[in-house]
Amino acid sequence: MERIVLNLCGIKSKGGINIAKNFIKNNNHLDIFILYDNESLNEILENYEKKLISIPRYLHPFLSLFISKETRDSINQSGLIIHFGNFGFKSKIKTLTFIQNILPLVSPFSSFRNLLLRILYIFSFLISDEIIVQQGHVAELIHSKKTRIIGNLIFKKVKQNNEGGFVVIIEDNKNKNPKFLIQLTDKLIELKHEVTVINTTKFTISNATKVIESPNHDELLNIFKRNQTYVHASEYETVGLPIYEALSSGLKVVVPKKEYLSIENPNIFKFENGNLQSAVEACINSNNKKSNFEEIPVYVENWGLT
Repeated sequence: MERIVLNLCGIKSKGGINIAKNFIKNNNHLDIFILYDNESLNEILENYEKKLISIPRYLHPFLSLFISKETRDSINQSGLIIHFGNFGFKSKIKTLTFIQNILPLVSPFSSFRNLLLRILYIFSFLISDEIIVQQGHVAELIHSKKTRIIGNLIFKKVKQNNEGGFVVIIEDNKNKNPKFLIQLTDKLIELKHEVTVINTTKFTISNATKVIESPNHDELLNIFKRNQTYVHASEYETVGLPIYEALSSGLKVVVPKKEYLSIENPNIFKFENGNLQSAVEACINSNNKKSNFEEIPVYVENWGLT
């Protein structure tokens, strides 16, 4: 295959970084030229030809006007460009736009940022040959024949964790329902359950919990493996990768009844969204379930690049 350009500009969150990291790892046979604006990516990009972009993000739809002729020619002489940061810029080569942030599609008026992103999404849809999404429910929001779904679920038997407590990730993001998760944590503590809180915010967490501040991805997976249940409360998700990582680590998961995880499975315990008592009951039911092995869904992606 000809060289591809990977536009990682706009990738800031841990989830986005992990997705980019996994893509690069799984496609290390390709000749990749990378554009990026987050210097924390340097470690995973050290073996690749790359260009750090210092132009403000709001100008990136017109990035080809601001980069050097050398960089522009390097892009246009490649075979394909994939925009990983939800929107891209026009070039002379085949263009794929990868949508990772669902909020501008479902809730564009929740903030000026999401409204602006919605406008930039529409621009990118127009200039793209394909719009790449991870799950079917995201494709349904776009309503375009250009959309291609790369995510799929396979099933495998996984040894189960039957000791330990609950894991909760608290993020300062309204969509992640941090205040609800703190209430749920307090209730589980009141009921004498062990709770480990991954805290990436400035919220005050109960002293009765084990609080871990901003672990890296490998540390998070080790925390999962020492517990029984992962609790997730997002209103919307494109995928919800921590859910599948927890399942693959032998945990049960507690999630709201939302379309991003519509599958039924013995290790998935669902609650009425925003209902504290329903969430507590789902947590207790997950904690009471003991088994040696379970067949669980595993999320995989196929980009179809050769």
